[in-house]
Amino acid sequence: MNNKIKKTFSYLVLFTIFMFSFSYMLVPLYDVFCEITGLNGKTGRTSSELVIENPLERNIEVTFTSSVANLGPFNFKPNQKELVVKPGKIYTAFYTLTNLSDTDLIATASPSVVPGKYAEYFKKIECFCFQHQEIKANQTKKLVIQFIVDDKLPSEASSLVLAYTMFNITEKQVSYNLEKINNE
Repeated sequence: MNNKIKKTFSYLVLFTIFMFSFSYMLVPLYDVFCEITGLNGKTGRTSSELVIENPLERNIEVTFTSSVANLGPFNFKPNQKELVVKPGKIYTAFYTLTNLSDTDLIATASPSVVPGKYAEYFKKIECFCFQHQEIKANQTKKLVIQFIVDDKLPSEASSLVLAYTMFNITEKQVSYNLEKINNE
């Protein structure tokens, strides 16, 4: 009986290690999966030097939405709900982020485009989502996104939704910084 308990315990420990390792690798695996399949509306990033404006005569309606994950202490809204754009032309839009708490916070935004099959045609040139946002207690920040809808967007596409989810990553960032200092 004692050997049976040891064997079961060993399997459980190995299973726990495997599950922890697997969960740790999920984010990079998911990013690779989304990049390969184009699912989840992950948007592309491009350099302003690579962008050549070539506006088309058709219009696309871009709707801006926002949400805050896990009831974070933020008010996060687009400054305008919709913008009619011409594929091939650069546009700028703004979001407003307000820290509703009495402490300084660090936030990060995760973008997505709907329908996901058109996400590859939505190119961000400059975006607040490229870096973490440090925001002081009760501060309001104006966040900028500069983008272009690729002129190769299929003709059946008439509208896109750009959605951002804002995450409070203060605790994770502080833990990461402490770990980095301890490892030096």
